[in-house]
Amino acid sequence: MNLTHSVRRCLVLPALLALAALTGCASQITHQEMTPIKLNVAKTHPQSVTVTAIPKAGADAAASAAAMTELRTALTDAIGGYKVFAGVKPEGGDYQLTVQVFNIESPMFGASFTSKAELGWTLKRAGSGAVVWQESIKSEHTTSMSEAFVGAERQKLSIAGAIRQNIAMGLEKIGALAL
Repeated sequence: MNLTHSVRRCLVLPALLALAALTGCASQITHQEMTPIKLNVAKTHPQSVTVTAIPKAGADAAASAAAMTELRTALTDAIGGYKVFAGVKPEGGDYQLTVQVFNIESPMFGASFTSKAELGWTLKRAGSGAVVWQESIKSEHTTSMSEAFVGAERQKLSIAGAIRQNIAMGLEKIGALAL
């Protein structure tokens, strides 16, 4: 073995370890990261609501179940926190709100990550099943390197921000409805 080969081997391992540390694995997006911090709700509704979150068609079932639980919790927290409805019930609410993930787009590389989310919102009267409001809402959020140095974490935060923005937009629209 020559000296050049030895030096290369000594440099490769630390470089790979540094790369692994910088790219890292981001944790799952939590409901706290998706819950809007501020909403402008025009009016609160005295009725109750039941919330359902549906994953994108064809999504991995196991990963989707956990993600949809977090999304449903973020929706429930925002509805309760901003009094969009008088209460949120696990079942048997006066209204049924269904939010379905249509599309999530996020870059894999970059100094800033701009993610886009499209969610389908449907609000129905629980008794009759009549659709009161239905809309596809598109939103986006950018996370810069100053907010998260590790790329995977930056990507996670940009996706969470796009969903948070989408929830704010959807609940503000519900708050403007005459129910």
